[in-house]
Order: sequence, then structure tokens, then C-alpha cells
Amino acid sequence: MGLEVEAILARSDLYERPGKNQHAFCLDVDRQGDVRVLCNLRPTERWMSTLLHELGHAVYDAHISRDLPWLLRRPAHMLTTEAIAMLMGRLTQDPRWLREVVGVPTAEAEALTPRLHDRLRRQLLIFLRWALVMVHFERAFYADPDRPDLNVLWWDLKARYQLLPPPEGRDQPDWAAKYHIAMAPVYYHNYILGEVLASQLRDTIEHSFGHLVNQPHAGEFLREAIFAPGSRWNWQETVQRATGRPLDLSPLIRSVGS
Repeated sequence: MGLEVEAILARSDLYERPGKNQHAFCLDVDRQGDVRVLCNLRPTERWMSTLLHELGHAVYDAHISRDLPWLLRRPAHMLTTEAIAMLMGRLTQDPRWLREVVGVPTAEAEALTPRLHDRLRRQLLIFLRWALVMVHFERAFYADPDRPDLNVLWWDLKARYQLLPPPEGRDQPDWAAKYHIAMAPVYYHNYILGEVLASQLRDTIEHSFGHLVNQPHAGEFLREAIFAPGSRWNWQETVQRATGRPLDLSPLIRSVGS
């Protein structure tokens, strides 16, 4: 699609080693083009999707216009960069990407199509329910950080949204093991909104260009409509200008409901 990543990969820290941060993230070092990602890659679909996700952040940062004032050389909002990351991360479930990029034989990719569609649908449903646990837990936590029942609250929310019953007799701070609560707090709502916008962008791209994979016009659309403006406009105006409508749940609902 014309969004080259070789230079980004060459600057990045991609593989496991002792003592390394076990997470994955993208970093725009100077807002002048030095964009890097950190991963702990293994030969699995999960890590391929994670790499594509982080490279989604990276190509966004790399193509923000350098003509903008330094303070505006950042995404319009965290939800817009998460949308691009999630749009790219979903490609591991895309038969065309598997066929044209990975080299999976056409017949095999076509045979996998129904299973890939169902897998992506399930992943979205599972993730959105998990994200609701995080959003509601942090909302309650920051409203009253001294409340004595955080352990119970965590499992109450997991039971409500994920349908996971609490382990019998367990009263431990399991919530504290979640990386984002300590290291990237109050962030998970951006993932939910990012999934909404990722579906809306995919809908716009398919309507205008047919597909995302190997479509230079789709890459040009993302560069011009989403990346280059940086924070020139707020996220609402960015979405309106790019897709012709406000943030819209309908494409995501179709993705998880069909």
C-alpha cells in the first residue's frame, strides 16, 4: 500500500533478550522522523499481529507532516493512532494479505476465509468485553483509590463482562498484575474507540479502493487524510474529513455480528 517500513524496522528493537521490557510499543523519538518500535518477536500469529499493530503506529508517526509546528506533530488523538494500529493488526486474519504478502497458496487462503472471518469476529468480541473490564475498573479505582474491595471489584467486573466466575475463596490483587494499570493508566477506552474507527476506516477504504492490501491509493488516502494532518484538527474533525461522517459504530457492529 506504499507505506514502507524498512527504515523503521532497521532502527527498532525486535527480539527477545534477558532483562528486556516484555511489552511492545512504538516511540516517536524526536517528531522529525526517528520512529522505532520495541517488540519481543516469536514466530507466531500473535506476534505478527503485534508487529503489524506497532508498525501501524509507526507509519502514522513517520508520515505526520514536518511542515506542522512541533507541538502539532502528533496524532489527532490516541484513538486515531490506535485505529491505524488495529487496522494493520487485523491483517493476519485477512486472506488477501496471507495470499499476496505471506505467500499462502490461493486455494488454501480461500479455504481459510470463513474461519479467518469467524476468528476475527470472536477476537473482537472477546477483546471488547475485556476492555470494558479495564475501563470500568479504572473508573471506579480512580474515583476511590482507597476503597477496600478492589480485589472483589476486579472479579465482579470480569464476571459481568467476560462471564468468568471468580476463583473460589480467592482474595488477591489480581488487578495489579495488569501492565496498563501501572504503566499506561486510563488508556483502554482508546482501544475500544480505536476498534470502532478501524472498522469505519476499513469500510471507507473498501468502498473507495476495494481493499487495503497492495492498494497504493489506500495508503495515499491514509497518509493524506489521517497521518499528515497530525493534530491540526481535533479527532472529531479528522474522522469527519477522512470518512465523510462522524465516528460510527455501524461498521464494527457488522464486523462482530455477521
